[in-house]
Amino acid sequence: MFFLMLISYFISVTIFTESDSLRFSLSLVLLFLMSFASLAFVTTLDSLKDNSFHKLLIFSFYLLMCLGFVVLVRKVGFGYESKDMILFREPSHYAIVFIPFVLYAAYTCHKKLYAVLYISFAMAIALIIQNLILLVGCLMVIFLVFAKSFWSLFLIMSAIIALAFILDLQYFLVRLDFSADNQNLSTLVFLSGWERAYLSFIESYGVGVGFQQLGFAGPEGELQIILQSLMGESGLNAKDGGTLGSKIVAEMGALGLILLLFYLFFSIRIAKKFLQRQIIGPKNIFFLGVYLLFSMELFMRGMGYFSLLSFLFLSSIYWIYRSRFLVPHSLKV
Repeated sequence: MFFLMLISYFISVTIFTESDSLRFSLSLVLLFLMSFASLAFVTTLDSLKDNSFHKLLIFSFYLLMCLGFVVLVRKVGFGYESKDMILFREPSHYAIVFIPFVLYAAYTCHKKLYAVLYISFAMAIALIIQNLILLVGCLMVIFLVFAKSFWSLFLIMSAIIALAFILDLQYFLVRLDFSADNQNLSTLVFLSGWERAYLSFIESYGVGVGFQQLGFAGPEGELQIILQSLMGESGLNAKDGGTLGSKIVAEMGALGLILLLFYLFFSIRIAKKFLQRQIIGPKNIFFLGVYLLFSMELFMRGMGYFSLLSFLFLSSIYWIYRSRFLVPHSLKV
């Protein structure tokens, strides 16, 4: 994989002369170190007993939930308008990390009521701080946890639909308007990332602009120009592409597109196992859940290659590879 990324970069620099070789080299080294650290992380966790691993994850879930509670108190009780999440720069970053733990806590609950409470709290955070990523993540968790229980899913979805008529959802509706006339910055950043992915793919003949070269090389796109005019500055999300998926396609071209297709193929298989309640064991539940919910960073809001969820995603790949001989055949992916 590293060799293919190297070849891709050397071809891309013959097409785009604005590349940053130092950024490419340092990022490749950092990616290698992160991969090695992920392997060590999985090896260490594999030595933990299931009960200890479960307690560690539940503690992490409660910690993140308390962080959300503090933000809610600060906003509702003291009128604090800033959207920073204390340990996270913005709500989307918090959501991407929090949702895998919500899935684990809800999926492993022995009582459905607790699962409903966990998801409801996460949805309350999403609605009050107005974050679409967290809201969508909660809906994903609901289907993964309750899909096999028709009446539970029916009642929960009915309650959500009823709330939709009561609450002011204008903020979320604007975010879901993907027309070019929409001047919501988050939506424009999202659309700009995929626009540049398409333009970079076409202009590089499927090669891409090179690993970590988005924002330095390749076409700018019309939407990026609109963003600059609205913000009065250049470079808004120019390097992260808005989503990691668009960044991967823009930088690695056909190779990146193949990687996304492989990801989707295995995600469908894992999602089926979640929906059928076939995944057992805390480590399988957590790492397969991380793999599946990495889709939020790929297709909704990306933080770049070196985020916490990217690290956990690499760890999930190692876990899937290592455990294919340790789990029943029906759970192998």
